[in-house]
Amino acid sequence: MPHAVIKTRTPIIALDNKNVFFSKRFQLFIAPISVKCEDFVVRVYQKRSKIVVKLDKTTYPFITDDVKSAILGFAEYLANKLNGGIVSHNLNRTYKDCVFVGNYLLDVRSINEMGVNNLLKSNRVRLEVGMGRGEFLLETAKSNPEVEFIGVEIANEPLLKAAFRFAKEGLSNVKVIKHDARYIFDLFDANSVECVYVNFPEPWFKFKKIKHTLLNMDTLKKIERVLKKGGNIELLTDNLAYAVSVVTALETHTTLKNAQNRCIDIFKGSVDTYFERRWKRRERTIYRVIYEKTVESEAGEIDKMAFPLKVKQNYVLKNGLIFKILDVFENSSDQRIVEVTFGRSINPQHSYFGLTNTDELFLIPQSIFIADEDALKSLELATI
Repeated sequence: MPHAVIKTRTPIIALDNKNVFFSKRFQLFIAPISVKCEDFVVRVYQKRSKIVVKLDKTTYPFITDDVKSAILGFAEYLANKLNGGIVSHNLNRTYKDCVFVGNYLLDVRSINEMGVNNLLKSNRVRLEVGMGRGEFLLETAKSNPEVEFIGVEIANEPLLKAAFRFAKEGLSNVKVIKHDARYIFDLFDANSVECVYVNFPEPWFKFKKIKHTLLNMDTLKKIERVLKKGGNIELLTDNLAYAVSVVTALETHTTLKNAQNRCIDIFKGSVDTYFERRWKRRERTIYRVIYEKTVESEAGEIDKMAFPLKVKQNYVLKNGLIFKILDVFENSSDQRIVEVTFGRSINPQHSYFGLTNTDELFLIPQSIFIADEDALKSLELATI
């Protein structure tokens, strides 16, 4: 994670700057920052004679040179104000420019406002979930120029490498979304996606990590809704137990139908991705699952939440949904930013919002989240 360490004996509480917001719970503050392509938050805390200035990953920025430069500049400002000096950092230039990434990016704030389909040029859409370095999406998009492809990936470095590949090939039919794919599907129109590809997902079979599993019952039902009639979900995995669990969920909780000779077939082809090459070197068997949609889903409008919201409860847990204000941050002008967790309680989202003196929640540039059905319902619970 991008960070800098400052050595000083001056406490951070001595800083007087209306652009920083001190926590009401802990000895730390946050600073909202906006640069050419990104809006994000840095978190600053003190450990004895050292101050740590760290990117807050909640805001999901692409970690490019302009983000690193802004964090380093803020750390230099703090060091000067607090009579200290920077003793270490990992903010050196890597010549990764945010501009070319922006050519491919679907910003989540625009997705929340308009839905995914309204941001696309084509009504022929295919989606890869967990696109990694983009090898599969690159070749598939080159072979199908009439189709618009969307790659969803949360990890920074693989996504940057994918964007470099797309730019080098001059692709114009690819877009990327940098977020957790489990929240994305509610923002697609029903019956609008030709295919959902899932290549070598992490099984997350350990009990403490199982909540992170992508193809669970809820996500598969959402995928069913967005697929067109005749559209497919295609899974490749080296983990037979995972393939079995996905097929069981598809058979039990969806109306999708097996589209190959066997529900779980051995894959003889190649998609030439990093993980496929890795598993083939280890001589693992690759399994393929393909299920087809045979019944059209009922169409419906994508719900939207109108801000500002009058917050009447700081914490509510009901029907598997959670809304909780984790911390309140305040600046010298009595302005407030709150850190909130919300959505499905087993796998909630986190984001920052502004909070008025009359307890109205409002969006700030650093409010990065997906307004999926669970998020909207949990935010509504806080207003009751």
